[in-house]
Amino acid sequence: MKKLIGLSLIVALLLTGCGSSKPAMQTPEETINTAFTALKELDMDTFNTCTNNKVVGGYRMLTDLFSNQDQEGYHQLAEAMVEHLSWEINNVEISEDTAVASVTIRNKDFSDTVGMFIGDLIQKVSQNQKDGMSLSAVIRTTLEEAKNNPEYTLPYLQKCDKYFSADAKINLKKTDNGWQILLDESLCDSLTGHLGSKNFSDHVSAKVSATEELLRRNLERWGVSPDETDQWAAKLEDKLNQFIH
Repeated sequence: MKKLIGLSLIVALLLTGCGSSKPAMQTPEETINTAFTALKELDMDTFNTCTNNKVVGGYRMLTDLFSNQDQEGYHQLAEAMVEHLSWEINNVEISEDTAVASVTIRNKDFSDTVGMFIGDLIQKVSQNQKDGMSLSAVIRTTLEEAKNNPEYTLPYLQKCDKYFSADAKINLKKTDNGWQILLDESLCDSLTGHLGSKNFSDHVSAKVSATEELLRRNLERWGVSPDETDQWAAKLEDKLNQFIH
């Protein structure tokens, strides 16, 4: 009986020891692979754990996805943004509780896509202007309609056939829970395919300029003074910047 009791205590202690042990901390390289794989799968809980994406009052990237989790359209947009994301870790240097990784990131380049979308929105503002409807209301309703219906934007992303490759320096810090990627504006921009960029190619810049000029001519035709035209153009640009960011 004493032997049986002794054996039971040993087994219990062994089981207790196994249950309380913590999994081995991931290396910085493993943390990057875990985070980026989670991003491609839109496993945002894991991505947020591995990064500093979550901040007071919101997130550093994919804010609309978190704010509109019940809308399939935003999920499809996020899928399109990261579907072709890939990366290669070239080197990692660790110094105590910090690390710097040299990583090559590849993705679709949506910067021209944004330009095409903006050009079409500006054109739509011109087309939607009607007597009895204020220009302010036209701009507001046009942009809000696009923002609240992400399916309007999705075809632009799906048609994109431009890719980029960029070398990035990724900073990480060691916390009590493991290594954490410190997202910055440049890294977020690469991971989402330059979707907030205004670095358009020449032909897309020309299209945006042409539609802006068309809007200016229409404003003049509607009797808006030159000073007011500049004000409306600035207001539209400001709202477009808010929209794409």
